[in-house]
Amino acid sequence: MSNSNRSARRAWASAIKRHVTRGKVFHVEIHHDDHCGIYTAARLCNCDPDRVLKDDNGRTLAAVTGAGFYDPLEFVEAM
Repeated sequence: MSNSNRSARRAWASAIKRHVTRGKVFHVEIHHDDHCGIYTAARLCNCDPDRVLKDDNGRTLAAVTGAGFYDPLEFVEAM
């Protein structure tokens, strides 16, 4: 992965660390590419989706592009 992907991954991790805490409601929007494997029978992301973290009022807390494929289990470690 390139340096831009590395900085995007770090920005996303920083946003999660800063905003995601126990007892707090947040929403994660993942905007997959049209050709992503998430839309196949395998249901595995193989694109570079845009990620948006929002609070319970719908206010955008962070938006990151270029952080690589999305693993839904990445939030398990944040808690």
